[in-house]
Amino acid sequence: MDNFVEKKMPIAILITQLIMLPLFALDDQANLMLLYSFVSIYVIIQYLRDFIFRVNLDNQIGVYYLIAQLLLLAVIISVDQSFISQVFLLILIGEMVYHHSLSSSIIFASFAYISFVLGKWIAFDFPALSSMTFIIPRITEFLVVFTFSYLVKLSISQKQQLQKAYEKMKTSTLQLEEKTIMQERKRFAREMHDSIGHSFSTSLIGLNAVKTLIVSEQDQAKDMLNQVYRNLELGLQEVRKSVRDLQESHFFIDFYQAVSSLIQETIEQTGVTIDSEINVQEYSMTPKQEIVIFRALQEGLTNGLRHGQANQFYVYLVTNKEGILFRLSDNGNVMENFEENLGFGLMAMKERVEELDGVITIQSKNTTMGGADIIIELPPQENNNAKSHENAG
Repeated sequence: MDNFVEKKMPIAILITQLIMLPLFALDDQANLMLLYSFVSIYVIIQYLRDFIFRVNLDNQIGVYYLIAQLLLLAVIISVDQSFISQVFLLILIGEMVYHHSLSSSIIFASFAYISFVLGKWIAFDFPALSSMTFIIPRITEFLVVFTFSYLVKLSISQKQQLQKAYEKMKTSTLQLEEKTIMQERKRFAREMHDSIGHSFSTSLIGLNAVKTLIVSEQDQAKDMLNQVYRNLELGLQEVRKSVRDLQESHFFIDFYQAVSSLIQETIEQTGVTIDSEINVQEYSMTPKQEIVIFRALQEGLTNGLRHGQANQFYVYLVTNKEGILFRLSDNGNVMENFEENLGFGLMAMKERVEELDGVITIQSKNTTMGGADIIIELPPQENNNAKSHENAG
């Protein structure tokens, strides 16, 4: 249940009922004391239900409480010669609609309306039904409360589903990232083993031989020491080469597969629609560019789901000789002045793009799908490499 409904709504209902109590005395009531007795019992039941027993209205016991309250309200309405008790009935219908299925709520609301009509017929001393002209217009009030309560229920349910979907997507993303890191660790271990394992092993064997020959065969021991030195020097060069290669290697084993997995996992876990057009040439992006684009996709999907409540996305990513073009569009809700009030994630994204001499555009007006657009343009790989060589020189 939504935190607001769980904690605040029972208080609001009880306060509303207490405010309504004095209003019964403002109308001419034939049995005011009897009416107040029944209404007081009803309010006490409401208080015990929500604050003492803390009844869960979602389960069967909750249904029993709601039915019991409906029966008591039918008695109250038959005594009340005003329409104040109808407010209590409408609140009860709202609770039923929020906590239970649509079919059960329709049945409950129908019985509530019948109780209201019969109760007023009794309260007004059994007049001719033709004189009870208020019956038909009152249906509108019941329908409005019923519809509003159902829409609130749907809204809260969708919010909860999106929150769960966001948490699942976040978990999956972390798992994908951990998997990638583990693959890189294994690759690093293999590189270290292959590059220096042989050099260290042969050097250790040579040093053991030197220990044996150092006294009796000094010239041979000296030659062997020189050989060990050359082996270690070659090993050091291999280590430097491996570290340099690893620094320049791609974070993702397969960038296209990583992006596709992120999109597919988001679809499966959230139920949203994501159309994509991805054309990434092999080795057309530097490792930093891959990370920037991947993080932009992550952040854009997260914001669209969590804040914009979007259910449709479009991903466009193309690399060619002119550079890299990335676009993420959604149909979510966007707050006013969205471009001027970027959150931490979007600001970090902007900084990463600018570090690579790229251009990022974040907009909420005249967008592709009516929500937000994130557009990133990065220069081609050759430009970045050229700049790196200039800085190195």
